[in-house]
Amino acid sequence: MLNEMITGIFLNVMVMLVHLGATLMLALMVSPFEKWLGKNPRLRLIATLMLVNIVLLTAHLLEVGLWALVYARRELVTHAGDAYYSAFVNYTTLGYGDVLQATRTRLLGPMTAASGILMFGWSTALLIYVLQGHLPRFNTTKN
Repeated sequence: MLNEMITGIFLNVMVMLVHLGATLMLALMVSPFEKWLGKNPRLRLIATLMLVNIVLLTAHLLEVGLWALVYARRELVTHAGDAYYSAFVNYTTLGYGDVLQATRTRLLGPMTAASGILMFGWSTALLIYVLQGHLPRFNTTKN
């Protein structure tokens, strides 16, 4: 049980670092949209939201991949090909139950789910931040 907790905490830190990298990348990438599309707030909002969603989705897919590596390495699923799917189901808290994990590692599933919940919350906060920065200008223009 202690080994699972250590693994889960380590993976959560790694996942947070991926998300932090995505956040920092967005901070650097969004600024050019301000200058490039400064005269068209609607187009700037659309382009910025598209960029943010693409970067965040990519981050989530990489984060699931980190969990999948652990699932495969620890043989938590019967077929190694099911590791990514199983990690994704846990990460998104869907809980289908069609691919069962080994019972000797019961804590990694919930820790994967906790990781997903935290990262989806972080992503939501970033999207709200982008909207808050763009909507006031969006509503005052007459394009």
